Amino acid sequence: MKCVFVGNGHFCSEQFCVDGQDFVIAVDGGYSHIKDLCRVDLAVGDFDSLGYIPEGIATLRHDPIKDYTDMYLAFDEAYRRGYGEFVVYGALGGRLDHTLANLQCAYDFAKKGVKVTMIGKDCMAQVVTGKKKICGDRGQTFSLFAFDTAKGVYIKNGKYPLNDATLTNTFPLGVSNELLDGECEIDIKYGYVLLIINAK
Repeated sequence: MKCVFVGNGHFCSEQFCVDGQDFVIAVDGGYSHIKDLCRVDLAVGDFDSLGYIPEGIATLRHDPIKDYTDMYLAFDEAYRRGYGEFVVYGALGGRLDHTLANLQCAYDFAKKGVKVTMIGKDCMAQVVTGKKKICGDRGQTFSLFAFDTAKGVYIKNGKYPLNDATLTNTFPLGVSNELLDGECEIDIKYGYVLLIINAK
């Protein structure tokens, strides 16, 4: 089951995509982005960014003095409801600290077995372990960043291949690679990486 989240970061309506089976959560100010675009099943947050509590839909209001971010609380609610795939809009761009916090949230829930994809205006980000194919145009750029340490990292059919490499969070060895023929395969034997695929 898939849950779609919309945060208050940079949002592009042309990229936004939901279907009737998706459960849609507006995260605080993200509600303003989609209130006229689609059905909103739940709004979560302290609503300090939005400035009001949405009416006519289910809401989970939290005290603004808290340890958890609104996005984390929204992720946790979806995870508690049994959703195993998260697609997140409005989580990248805007304030750098919020973007980093959202990426940390993605990492935490990926370790719990959730597939997390964040879609920004100029890129897509996923937390990845194991094997994954990357498809796109020749010359399209992508990067891999380790959250902690990722071992046994392979990149096949990229401009800069890797063979049983180790990525750490202190050296950007995986930055700015390129697709050679429209498709590339990565494999991470141990650990997790942040995969960023830049727009064409």
